[in-house]
Amino acid sequence: MKKLKYIFLFVALAGLVAFTGKNTESNLFKLGKNMELLANVYKELNETYVDEVEPAGLMRIGLNAMLKKLDPYTNYISEAQIEDARLRKFASGGDIGVSLMQEDERIIIKSILEGLPADSSGLKQGDEIISIDGKSLSEHSMEDIEVFLKGQPDTEVIIDFIPFGKESSKSVSLQRAVIKPKDVTFSKMLNDSIGYVKLTTFLARGCGSFVNTEITKLQTENENFKYLVFDLRSNPGGLLDESILVSNIFIPKDEIAVVTKGRDPEEVRELKTPRDPTFPDIPLVVLTNANSASASEIVSGTIQDFDRGVVIGDRTYGKGLVQQTKDIGFNSKVKLTIAKYYINSGRCVQAVDYYGDYTDKGAKQIPDSLKNEFRTKNGRIVFDNSGVAPDIDVDDLKNSPLTEELIKENAIFNFANQFKTQTDSIEAPLEFEISDAVFEDFLSYVTTSKVDIKFDTETIIKDLQESTKDENYYDSVKDDLLALQNKLNSYKNEDIRQYKDEIKGLLKYEILERFYYDKGRLEASLNDDPDIQEAFSLFGDMNRYNEILGN
Repeated sequence: MKKLKYIFLFVALAGLVAFTGKNTESNLFKLGKNMELLANVYKELNETYVDEVEPAGLMRIGLNAMLKKLDPYTNYISEAQIEDARLRKFASGGDIGVSLMQEDERIIIKSILEGLPADSSGLKQGDEIISIDGKSLSEHSMEDIEVFLKGQPDTEVIIDFIPFGKESSKSVSLQRAVIKPKDVTFSKMLNDSIGYVKLTTFLARGCGSFVNTEITKLQTENENFKYLVFDLRSNPGGLLDESILVSNIFIPKDEIAVVTKGRDPEEVRELKTPRDPTFPDIPLVVLTNANSASASEIVSGTIQDFDRGVVIGDRTYGKGLVQQTKDIGFNSKVKLTIAKYYINSGRCVQAVDYYGDYTDKGAKQIPDSLKNEFRTKNGRIVFDNSGVAPDIDVDDLKNSPLTEELIKENAIFNFANQFKTQTDSIEAPLEFEISDAVFEDFLSYVTTSKVDIKFDTETIIKDLQESTKDENYYDSVKDDLLALQNKLNSYKNEDIRQYKDEIKGLLKYEILERFYYDKGRLEASLNDDPDIQEAFSLFGDMNRYNEILGN
């Protein structure tokens, strides 16, 4: 082990040479001292700990714990994960076209992109994935699992899964494919003069060009086309250069869209718009919400900084960090945050302070006292460290607490899956409605399945039960508490009926997605969309539009 210790120290100290250009002598001493301390602890654990330890696994735990203290985007990537990590970006690799979610430790298919390998293979929403290429998923993070699905286009991935509503597993082999811009873009005319384009991700190479093509197509095919709604809601971002190209559709050539700044003040990268804009003057509304992140924030923030369009909806997520993958030897890598990005006004949208003990105490929103004031081209005030705040904040109709419980318990999601297994076809998206008979079927499903709807009152009853047991008078009140609980249970179906219209709307969109994918769901929802209605109102009052932009 002594030999191993000195090998470890030699490698560590050799690595320190790389720091000499960027660290003071004091920092180098601290690094060397702490590397030796780590080697000593490593040696003692290996030689004298009561149970035998596995050195590689122990070091992996230490590396992960250290990096976890920084931010959720900085990760150690082992040799076994290298191929998957190398193909992490959509643009350079293939995928099968699914998004996943976690339900009671199970990995469930949440949505499927039309026409891609998962769809063609017969995988459905609600199916439980139990292994990928023989890898059990029980001890892997959702991020790791999503990486397992990626790889070179036309390579094989084998998925073992349990179909929704079944108990026995099946296996399917899929050929990975490249996700193209058309797979993540939807466009239509909302009326005679207002066009609509939605981009769901920036992960597809060429999406900037494709968005431009879709807007041009709307203009060419509709002589009254005059206004545009560009929807970036729930778009998690993706490729930085694609965000520049999308912004450039509306923003002049040679303007700074993004500046990235790292630890070294000399390492500043300016990203400018490369060409003349296709639509420099069209009245524009950009829709955002709390799940619009990264590249979505670059586009919406840049359009806001140039006073080029009005942002409507909710404040964006607030991710202003840039990651890069570095080789660290022994066929391993580390993906780490190397910079923050700043949009044209000079503001950084990063809204959360990840540093310090954030993993133990929860990531902290940056307080208002640390937010700085910046100005758009027309002099409007905007702030950093808080995502992109909309110019018009639309208060969407909030679901009732009971409906939120149904969503939380995946009751609506799972009922839609069940409905799909029992129904061959439904009406077109703009014609389909939830009948009273289907709503009654949903009530029956909630009653007979294991949907665990919890009211605040039930929590109080449970606390009372525990308190009375501690104070030794539970036996005298347990019948009363049980009767109260049963009474609450009887109210649940009545309460569900009380919010019938609200629940029917959610069921409608969820079921539409099973038959017409996300595009069908989106098309039907636009008529009831409060952000869209606000855009209609704004385009009907161009004096207000120009006033908001400071024109």
